[in-house]
Order: sequence, then structure tokens, then C-alpha cells
Amino acid sequence: MATSEAQVKATLKYKARAYKRIPLDVKIEEYEALKEYTDSIGESINGFIRRIIKENIEKT
Repeated sequence: MATSEAQVKATLKYKARAYKRIPLDVKIEEYEALKEYTDSIGESINGFIRRIIKENIEKT
């Protein structure tokens, strides 16, 4: 399915309004270990980090 330029602009506008990026720097070895782990549990790195954050917030 082709994506129109207007659709791309609308998506970017929505993301700018609804999301906040959180830069995270990790050592290459840490990234590789994290990637290996998340692959083994069938989860993306982003999904894993978001889930862990949510679980910890809910504990409080």
C-alpha cells in the first residue's frame, strides 16, 4: 500500500504531539546482550523497555 506525502506529514505531526523520545546510550556489548535477550523472548527492545517502565511505575 502506497503512503501519500500528506499521510506521512499527518503521522509525523501526530507523533510530535503525542510522543516524547527518550534517548538512551548503551555500550555495544550491553546492546548486543539486550538484543539477544529480547529476541529470545520474542519482544522488541522498544517494547521490552516500555513494558519494564510500565511495570515499575505500576508497582509504586
